[in-house]
Amino acid sequence: MSAYSTIRRHRRRGHECGDLVIESGAFISRNVDIDISDNVTIGEHAIVSDGALLLTHDHYANGERRMVFSALVIEAGAFIGARAIVLESCCRIGAGAVIGAGAVVTRDVPAGEVWAGNPATRVR
Repeated sequence: MSAYSTIRRHRRRGHECGDLVIESGAFISRNVDIDISDNVTIGEHAIVSDGALLLTHDHYANGERRMVFSALVIEAGAFIGARAIVLESCCRIGAGAVIGAGAVVTRDVPAGEVWAGNPATRVR
């Protein structure tokens, strides 16, 4: 594993910060920023490329002035491209899914699909 950073950006009242679980064979590249305001799990042999940002909180959900939190699971063999951003509204990136470089992921990605763009959409 390379140098990456984790930070609890915000705290829910009555809750500790989330846990980071990195399973066997997973690889996190340089300059990846992982928000552990809620739990984050990175599955076996998943790859998170340079400069990716994984978020587990949002400040203004649905126009309301309140914070929301959501755990993130990146399943086995998934690939997240360089400088991709995974927002709190995404809870799961399926097994073997590919997220293109620079993509902004706003919702769950099914297993085996390729997503890219801003906001990320299914490419194939």
